Formats: sequence, structure tokens, C-alpha cells
Amino acid sequence: QQRWQSTMADEIDDPGVDFHGGMGDDPDQLDGEEVMEDDPEVKEIMGDEVDDAADEQRTNIRGSGNAPKSVGSDQEEAIVQCDTSAGPITMHFYRSWSPHGYDRATTLFEKGYFDHSHFFRVVEHFLVQFGIGYTTDKELKAFSQSTIPDDPKRPELLPFKEGMMSFAGSGPNSRSSQMFIAYDRAGGLGQSPWETPFGKVTSGLENVKNFYKGYGDMPPWGKGPQQGPIHSRGASYIESDFPLLDKFETCSVQRMNQSTGSNNLVILSSIVLSVILGFGYLQRKKRKFNKITY
Repeated sequence: QQRWQSTMADEIDDPGVDFHGGMGDDPDQLDGEEVMEDDPEVKEIMGDEVDDAADEQRTNIRGSGNAPKSVGSDQEEAIVQCDTSAGPITMHFYRSWSPHGYDRATTLFEKGYFDHSHFFRVVEHFLVQFGIGYTTDKELKAFSQSTIPDDPKRPELLPFKEGMMSFAGSGPNSRSSQMFIAYDRAGGLGQSPWETPFGKVTSGLENVKNFYKGYGDMPPWGKGPQQGPIHSRGASYIESDFPLLDKFETCSVQRMNQSTGSNNLVILSSIVLSVILGFGYLQRKKRKFNKITY
């Protein structure tokens, strides 16, 4: 771990490398295929088209055309249930921790942006990173690429504990769609402006810890995938060159407001859903075992 950190420190001047949270969407890695709405030249040519697309996505968070851009109260929370190739996981997001981060993360999960996408960076004891989706929906893609402001730092939530979640980034106000889940030696995270936690894994952490780590970090520190080809080639790049990496299957989101009396029902529903997802995963593993055995 110390050797790896030292190597990363030597490369800290690389604008595509975030020593603490990993790599965000560095424009130089997108092979010219993605629209970077913060580029002044793009702004001059396209005007407000990109911002309008992102705004439209925000106003349709719950499927209604007249929702406000910021739909949650400071007390809103969300339970996110996901099935993955390693088994089910449950995440709990808190708007009070990181309002902008919460809104973006919850909306992306609600819209299915992460469905079937890979955990493309898995560094043992440090973090697992994800957030490059394979959607073909142009509006959702534009929304995922738009950036959000940094949230105030939350020193009372530090140091990072295993299972805590935050955005990856490449500079101030650079958060878009890439996120990470902290592993057990990620206590140094939280110093960069984009590293304000917005949630944590509350169930299935063992499955997160079992994500395949054999490829190591991205080059030159490991033999894992590079972000440019993920953007340009999508899932085919991962499946052909890194077939052992784990991925999301599908996710569901349940929002709840702490000022309402329905929280117990929501929590109970999330527990039942976790049991159902876990049972389904075990059944699939059993069928796979039977096929191999017989």
C-alpha cells in the first residue's frame, strides 16, 4: 500500500489522476467522442443546449415534467438495492451529507444509468470505482456528463470508513457520474473538494469486498482497464479484455423523507427486497453448479 501510494504521488501532476478518489472524466481520455459542456469553445458553439438537456433530466427525476430541479429536502434519504455479478448490495444515501452529490447519485440510479456497467477499477484495501455507463439515451448521457458543484466538507464523517461512498473527480466542481466505494485502508480519503461522502453500503459489503481484484489498478500502476476505451468501446472492451471484472445487474431506488411516517415501511420493504435478491442470486448459482456437475 505504501509503495502504491508513493507511485501515485509521483504522478500527481497528471490531470487525469485523482490520488485520493481515482480518475474522473478527464476530457483527454474521452477520445473526442463525448461533449464536455464546460469547455468554453463548446459553450460558444452550442449555447445552452447541453445545460438545457441536463436541466430537463433534473426536472424529470420522478417521471413528472414539473418537478423542481432540487426535489429533495435536506432530510431526504434513499435506499438503493442493486444486484451485481458478485451478489446483492444495499446502499443508503443521505441528502444531509451532500445535497448535490445525493441528488446526482440518486437520479442516476433511478434512471438506470449504472445498470449492467462494470466496476472498472478495483484496488485491494483502497477502493472500487464505477460510473461509466453504457446508455444509448442521448439525454441521459448528456446529464451524466454534466458536472455539479462541490458540497461543503463534512469533517464529522471523516475518516472514510469501509463501505462509505463518494464521487471521483479531477478538480473543483468536477463531479459527474463516477463514484467509488471505500475499502478498509481508505482513511486518507476526503481531503479533495469532490470527496464529500453521500452514502454508504449497508448490506452486501462482503460482496463488494469480493469484487475481482486480479487486474489491479489502471496502468501504469496495474493492469486494469483504461477509461478512454470504456467510453469509446463500451461494454465490449471490458468483456473482451477484462472478462473477470464484476458489474451491476439492475438497481431499484426508494426515496424517503424523514419528516414522514412511512420510513419503517420503506425500510421493511428494502429488507424484504434484499432477501429476495439474495435468494435469486443463490438460485442462479445453484443452477450454474448443477449444470457443471451434471
